[in-house]
Amino acid sequence: MTAKRTPLYHAFKARNAEMAEKAHFLTANVFTDAKSEHESVRNAAGLFEIFGQFLLEVAGTQAESFLNETFVADMTKVAPGRGVYCGILNESGGFIDDVITYRPAQDLFWVVPAPHRVDKVEAYLKERGKPYGVHVVSLGYRYVSLSLQGPQSRACLQRVTDEDVSAEALPAFGIVTATVAGVDGVIITRTGFTGELGYELWVPTEHVESFYDAILEAGKPLGLVPCGAGSMGSLRIEKRYPIWGRDIGEDTTPVEAGLAWTIKSKEANYPGKAVVERQKKDGVERQLVLLELPAGAALPAIGAAVTLGGEAAGKVTSAAFGHTVGYGLALAYVQTPCAQDGQLLTLEGGTPVTVRKAAVYDPKSTRSRS
Repeated sequence: MTAKRTPLYHAFKARNAEMAEKAHFLTANVFTDAKSEHESVRNAAGLFEIFGQFLLEVAGTQAESFLNETFVADMTKVAPGRGVYCGILNESGGFIDDVITYRPAQDLFWVVPAPHRVDKVEAYLKERGKPYGVHVVSLGYRYVSLSLQGPQSRACLQRVTDEDVSAEALPAFGIVTATVAGVDGVIITRTGFTGELGYELWVPTEHVESFYDAILEAGKPLGLVPCGAGSMGSLRIEKRYPIWGRDIGEDTTPVEAGLAWTIKSKEANYPGKAVVERQKKDGVERQLVLLELPAGAALPAIGAAVTLGGEAAGKVTSAAFGHTVGYGLALAYVQTPCAQDGQLLTLEGGTPVTVRKAAVYDPKSTRSRS
């Protein structure tokens, strides 16, 4: 399949971006280098394109009941103007996808799947939603998703909108529609995948090129730079954020992935409930952990074996260099007895690694909630 060009392709080429294919779209991988873009997000601000990240609209008087009986989160507790992160599970408790779902109005929800899972999630919700009489449709290319991330992201955004985007007016997982950089109907959500204060901006596609230029120009004095997908990988792994297709999938459950906190106690049944509730009570045989590599050690390959005393203990699912912490990191599923903070294990090839149960950067997530 030939990769599609996103609406910002020419804007990226004009900035001499190195391009790469992500979820069947040709997008910017790096503009300068991944390390400096990573550091800009940690210290100032960066602007990413997350193309292929679409909104799936679920509407109707039974929309809340439908999603509450489909997702692991308690959707009755999600008020209009707010959102929640959780999983959509199969009957075995595995992830069909992990999604953020917003509630812009009482009977209206916007579900945000991973870019490469949109078709799967849309088809699943349409089929499952038939008995509830809900309307499920992808808003597709109507919007382009941009992610403005970093400690200066609020200041950058406030320069181009009259909407109050303070922590009080727009808390974490809040959502509002506003005029931004002269463009009406921009959806602002207080979310991101970097571990920093940040916003995801859903920009009407016909205005995205001028919008992109305007927000970068406005934020330049504050250190805002364009960023590519290359730095997103290192930012998210420092925060121990898993992604579908590598660290989670249809054969892994929220409990195994360290996401049991997303499973809310509620009367409503949903696919996989019996499995994950049992796992929460009885435990699991394997767990997803972060592995800290020694300084200077090469990153492991995906699928590389992890051992303890020469015996198989697990496999690597993701790896990237943590530019903030200064050493390599990997995510891996390991046997539960090995999943203790500080446990010493060995990577295939002999590299010693240390298990970290929590994120190595801002483990309490104070920065993203500021």
